[in-house]
Amino acid sequence: VTSNDREERQPVLVGVGQWTQRDADPGEALDPLATLEHVSKQAAESAGLPARALADLDTLSIVSILGWRVGNAPDLLAERLGAGPKRKMQTTLGGEMGCRLINELASEIAAGRSQMALAAGCNNVRTLRKARETKTPLDWPSGGEGEPETFGAESAGTSEIENSYGLRLPPQIYPI
Repeated sequence: VTSNDREERQPVLVGVGQWTQRDADPGEALDPLATLEHVSKQAAESAGLPARALADLDTLSIVSILGWRVGNAPDLLAERLGAGPKRKMQTTLGGEMGCRLINELASEIAAGRSQMALAAGCNNVRTLRKARETKTPLDWPSGGEGEPETFGAESAGTSEIENSYGLRLPPQIYPI
């Protein structure tokens, strides 16, 4: 690999999308799939690409979404975006997974194994809480074909010593 080859594969973030829907009624709030579609299209637009360019993704990955029980979220999002990526990934739960996923995708691009990758995620915790408080059923999509590749290890997120001191939740551990 020459220096020029490496420079051509230098991974960069070229588009980002962010959307906030804090206090929506749970029955009217966008579901996770619609939110992921929305921010993915925003990211394409931010990169100066039409949304249809997302069809060229070779890697589509999703940071696991708390409370969304779905078969294959990356497959559902790929279908919504008109994409047929060869690699579909979903992370395990964890506050660091977004950063770890970006690092993984950057490594894949740098190694020449990926040309265009998407990392997407959303946080619907407020919607979940409000739905529980108001007893509003959430009709979030499920399905997707097959199983996505899992990125990350399933673990408790805390060590035995942290547990022995009652340190189990992020707000208890992060300040340390």
